[in-house]
Amino acid sequence: MRLVSRGCFFLSLLIILPGVSVCLGQDSGEATIEPMPILMYDTDVGFGYGAKVFLLGSLGRNESFDLIVFNSTGGERWYKLVFSLPDFELRQGTVYPFSVDLSLAYNTFKKNRFFGIGNQTRFSDEERYTKELSDVRLTFSRGFTPQMVGQVGFHYRTVRNYNFEIGSIFENLAPLNRSRVTNTSIFANFRYDTRDSFINPSHGIVLQGEVEHIPDADSNDVGYTRYAAWFQYYQVLVKPGVVFALRAIGQDLEGDDLPVQVLLSIGGVNTMRGMAQDRFLDSASALMNAEVRFPLYRRLGGVVGFDAGKVWNMSRKFDLERWASNLALGLRFYMETFVVRVDIGFGQDAFGEKNTGFYFNFGHLF
Repeated sequence: MRLVSRGCFFLSLLIILPGVSVCLGQDSGEATIEPMPILMYDTDVGFGYGAKVFLLGSLGRNESFDLIVFNSTGGERWYKLVFSLPDFELRQGTVYPFSVDLSLAYNTFKKNRFFGIGNQTRFSDEERYTKELSDVRLTFSRGFTPQMVGQVGFHYRTVRNYNFEIGSIFENLAPLNRSRVTNTSIFANFRYDTRDSFINPSHGIVLQGEVEHIPDADSNDVGYTRYAAWFQYYQVLVKPGVVFALRAIGQDLEGDDLPVQVLLSIGGVNTMRGMAQDRFLDSASALMNAEVRFPLYRRLGGVVGFDAGKVWNMSRKFDLERWASNLALGLRFYMETFVVRVDIGFGQDAFGEKNTGFYFNFGHLF
């Protein structure tokens, strides 16, 4: 859910109805429901409405269910369910023999944007099309120590592109880019994690490496391997509650003739908040985010951030020239079990073109 405009003013109204924590059972704390109704309007996606519901411990096993349902008059459709046993926050910083996480998601972006492939694409090359995404991820984890976690899992993903503009860039791409791409993969990662919280960390570091392999099999439309590495750092600057947070991510795809549906993306609500979703696409990417998070009043907090990123057609071409970047300002509303996030980003790409983005989502950027 997002609004992105090019060097212009916009009017946006966002209303978040307060969530209410409800304890179920005979004893307080046996189970918790935290609902968050959503009412939203902006000039890009129109009127949006939905709800987020977080349910903790209803089965008595420290498990959690996290459900998001959202629709908009502009054609956005976002439905997501995450089941975790035990819950992410409850197992953070502990030793545990086994955990399972199941994520089911469906997204439709009726007016998704395409600017071309590579770092040299221009905002003026923008095209619109419909992107439909279904995603299923099953992850098994073990906490070997309070800081070291290993994970393996399976990932099913299908992306369909359609409703292209007449004479668009897509018309000159291979047919696979203009249809549906379906892949099933296996992945494994190892994480060193000293954060004091999964939901709202104030100190600690994260070092993580991941390998995902999509085999060249009849069940997959394309085969390739994805490599990724994360670094995150959190530190209290001023007590109480002023926190510096830093994230760096590098990713690389190894494969031939990869379609648009599987390329790495820079831009949008979870990467660069002053750039349109999928502003840059290619086979290798690097991203950096920095934030200062500070309290304002009770559960309300503020954020000042900086984002920078770039893509390449291969990782060995990495360089420090002509990165896109943006400044970001935001508000955070802290619930017991999740964070509500509102951001505005002021971006500039490698050609000096300026862009503004307004975003609403859940959870910290990282």
